[in-house]
Amino acid sequence: MTTAQIPPSRRSRWLFFIGFFAAAVAGVVLIFGSQALLFADTNDFQRVVGHLYLTPLGDGIRWALPEQPFRIPANPELASHIFTLAGWVQRYLPGAVFDISRTALAAKLLLLAYAGVLAWQCAAALGRGAVWCTVFALAWLVAFFMAHNIGMAQSLYAEYAFLIALPLLLVGMLASRRAVRLACLGLGAFVCGLAKVQYFYVPLMVLVCVWAASRWQRRVPDKALLKLLFAVQVVCLVPLLIGKNAELNAYHGVYLGSYMVLTPAQLDELGVPPDQRACIGLDAWGNALSGPGGTQVKRTGHTCYPVTPKLGKGEVLRPYLHHPQVLWRLAAYALPSHFTVRYFHVFPDYFYLKRLKGEAPGVTDLLLRMTEVRDRTITPLAPLFLLGSVLFFAASRSRHAGGLRPLAAGGLLLGLFVVSQIVIALLGEGVRDLSKHLWAAQLALDMLVVLTALQCLGWLRVWMRRKTAGPVPEGAVPVLPGDDR
Repeated sequence: MTTAQIPPSRRSRWLFFIGFFAAAVAGVVLIFGSQALLFADTNDFQRVVGHLYLTPLGDGIRWALPEQPFRIPANPELASHIFTLAGWVQRYLPGAVFDISRTALAAKLLLLAYAGVLAWQCAAALGRGAVWCTVFALAWLVAFFMAHNIGMAQSLYAEYAFLIALPLLLVGMLASRRAVRLACLGLGAFVCGLAKVQYFYVPLMVLVCVWAASRWQRRVPDKALLKLLFAVQVVCLVPLLIGKNAELNAYHGVYLGSYMVLTPAQLDELGVPPDQRACIGLDAWGNALSGPGGTQVKRTGHTCYPVTPKLGKGEVLRPYLHHPQVLWRLAAYALPSHFTVRYFHVFPDYFYLKRLKGEAPGVTDLLLRMTEVRDRTITPLAPLFLLGSVLFFAASRSRHAGGLRPLAAGGLLLGLFVVSQIVIALLGEGVRDLSKHLWAAQLALDMLVVLTALQCLGWLRVWMRRKTAGPVPEGAVPVLPGDDR
């Protein structure tokens, strides 16, 4: 039987299985190729897993597990509890060690599943078949597995929890079935909001996007979903209120934040005394930050932290309330140096992403090169993608948008998250460790790039079909493929 004689339904099934196999093979290759990539410990692992009493074995991958039981995590961040569960599981595995390659594998398998689900959702939204579904899956895999993203999987940072939850949020935004939408958005918002204090507001942002999409796209808002997200948001406020590093973060947010770009006259207006002005640019560990974005670092051996009286959220916000333009000036000062996927810890040459000897060096090289290309191309174009998320959302009101509407809502969520994270990170600790604090924003930007490309493809198809169809008779309403009416 020739290809032309194969029934279309049977041919589609074969194409689907071939595409699924190809994407799965690519995913397995990426998993093995990324095993050599990890984020190095800059003494912050202790904040997340100090209660596990882990003893490093010197390879950056394995830690000896203690004989005594683990303590209850003092850190309210969800990642501490995830790693506690992983520690209990690994007690019963050969070697009795905590191996972060195992927790990384769990995250990577989840990302592989997310890529398949998102590809299927996007193919359905665009009215595409099995071949395009495979292409979309590969695009999502590229976004997830670039070195600067997947390296976080092999770490003990709190961002690990966010890595496994943000794609779930997007799955929920694109879901057509109500039960799937409720489950994915509820769970995704819960994990994202509790992953780290700086993400505490994510459930509220999802709620706003869901409500805005419903109103703008002329649909009835799902009240049960909105109530669920509101309840999740209330829970996610708890770490913000009981966090133990609030004073330290406030010190950096002031002396490595707004004060670095205030003029002497503005400092006078705020009543900052001369002895405190000497602390501007000096972090809690005695590093003096100056120059472009605070990237010229000098060890001084002394620090001003803690200051008297104690600093709180009010002191952090006070300069911005008096001089709103300061936020823009701080962003202009910091982002050229820190909005990069070459994440560094205080010193510009102290990079988080490390490479070990791995099983698939060729694939590892590819993932690292992809990160380099991404930093040269996508990073400078970030404002265009953020603007595109707003424009595509505005266009989703059109009767021609059809299946593109969920993609537009998802793009709006990712775009708002990127912008909000820049603000939150600057308020939180100023320029100190800023590039790493923007890690989640960069992950969201990579996902937004894929979503933007798919929406461009969808609107191009709409334009071509409208052009081919010719003028619409007076009084007729065109219904295009993917239209959900």
